[in-house]
Amino acid sequence: MNRVLSLHLGLGSGLPKPRVEALELVAGFGAKGDRHAGKDPDRAVLVAGLPAYEKAQGAGVLLPYGALGENLLLDLDPHALPPGARLKVGEALLELSQVCTVCKSLSQFDLRLPKLLYGGRGVYARVLEGGSVRVGDPVLVLVPAR
Repeated sequence: MNRVLSLHLGLGSGLPKPRVEALELVAGFGAKGDRHAGKDPDRAVLVAGLPAYEKAQGAGVLLPYGALGENLLLDLDPHALPPGARLKVGEALLELSQVCTVCKSLSQFDLRLPKLLYGGRGVYARVLEGGSVRVGDPVLVLVPAR
């Protein structure tokens, strides 16, 4: 069973986003209190997977969780899921919408990061059903019917 490893809420600017024990997700809005919430429903929350951190670590770049700007860090690779896959996380239901581009803000940790994590930083998700998400919550992957 996949789980939530870490949760992050960007209250101010900059990375890494501070760690929190729980997120309150609001349908069509995002994580309550996050600086990106309410701007674009298709990019409401950023879901990152442990493989992104492992890839950086493999290149000798040690990153604190939250460094990729993610709201949810899961022990699965969101990039391995098909577009439109839904994730039942805690009380919330998310739908993966688009791959997050790697921005220059990652260069503050290591200049190699934008290239290293290109196409693998994380996936944006819509919040279809809001609710509380906590560290350790199970993650159920619901793949859309073809």
